Amino acid sequence: MDAGGRPPGTQRVDPPDTVGRLDPRDRSQAAAVLAAALADDPGYAHLFPVRARRERELREVYRMTLADGLRHGRVLATTLDGQVTGVLAIYPPGTYPMSLARWVRQAGRIARIAVRTREHSAGIIRFGELTSRGVPADCWYVEAFGVRPDLQREGRGSVLMRRFLADLDAQRGRSYLETTNEVNVGYYQMRGYTEAHTPVPLAPAGPHIYPMTRPAV
Repeated sequence: MDAGGRPPGTQRVDPPDTVGRLDPRDRSQAAAVLAAALADDPGYAHLFPVRARRERELREVYRMTLADGLRHGRVLATTLDGQVTGVLAIYPPGTYPMSLARWVRQAGRIARIAVRTREHSAGIIRFGELTSRGVPADCWYVEAFGVRPDLQREGRGSVLMRRFLADLDAQRGRSYLETTNEVNVGYYQMRGYTEAHTPVPLAPAGPHIYPMTRPAV
């Protein structure tokens, strides 16, 4: 899922932030950035319907995501004055979905998420199953992407995506992602992604998952 970017047609002026690998010591701060950025995403609004609890629940989810991503994937971040302002977590080909051993390693975090999310756990599991089964084994998978809400629309998301896509193109790699926010489909299309197949309903009356791929360049 994703949040951040710049309105189409505006001149690009990069923010003063530093961009690079996330320092593992900043994992909790990065999880808070993702949770705040994605709290109003249609998919998460459906999965975590209690708005007062949603951001807190998402922080637990992203602490787990980033713990695994730092070990098995790549986590890029923009930082300003020592504070994380944007995050992009990606997995190399063949490393997602998580193996059984990696799930076992996350057992404590999974238990905390279950306590936090309580009655919403079944929906979260279903979402995980729907997304993980569609990730091609030969693609770099964009697992999480977000910019701090008060700093969005200033180019931080674009800086993160450009860094990732430059590395991807240097390796002639393919990429895959999903979004549950239809507005973001156009954002990714401008960066070379196309819709992979028909959107998948998250629930009969819920939002859709839009799977997208970017070919090797």
